[in-house]
Amino acid sequence: MSESASLTDAQAAIADAAITVIANRGFDVVSVRSAAAEAGMSPGAVQYHFPSRQLLLQAAFRRSVQRQDVRALAAGRDANEKRSPLRELLPIGPEQREDALAWVAFGAAASTRPWLAELYRRELDNFREKLEEAFSSAIESGRLREDLDVSLAARLVTALVNGLTLDYINSPGTEPAELDAMLESGLARILA
Repeated sequence: MSESASLTDAQAAIADAAITVIANRGFDVVSVRSAAAEAGMSPGAVQYHFPSRQLLLQAAFRRSVQRQDVRALAAGRDANEKRSPLRELLPIGPEQREDALAWVAFGAAASTRPWLAELYRRELDNFREKLEEAFSSAIESGRLREDLDVSLAARLVTALVNGLTLDYINSPGTEPAELDAMLESGLARILA
């Protein structure tokens, strides 16, 4: 995520505030003023970093994806963690839920906003490419079967994660363990 990695601390804080606004009040509520209020900054300070709502939303999207990447990579490096790092993309905790809500909102918004659709598609393609690389590496090391179609598997895993996110984002009675079990079951079926 080279674009989001270049955010300054102030820009990251503003983007985080915009993500919180999206998660708590909706995509269409995000403005320079709402992000400023959430970040505890003046509207002028937000506008200095993001001169338009469109730039603010693009930064918030990239920041949300960056936050998800960081969590998934950290979970993947934990040798004691037996669950898939993909669980970090599901609404299993407060920050995960916030990013999941943002992902769903951005996906819906991208269907009617070409400036967002391109960014959304690039991030989705990037995610699939990472999965394909991970699956290819697992095949080479003997952890996955040799005849696995890595491209199809990446598309199916993406659909699984997106589907679980969409289905359970507003299901407060669903425990993280239930989502973990569904994710693991789905992965086992796709990668078998």
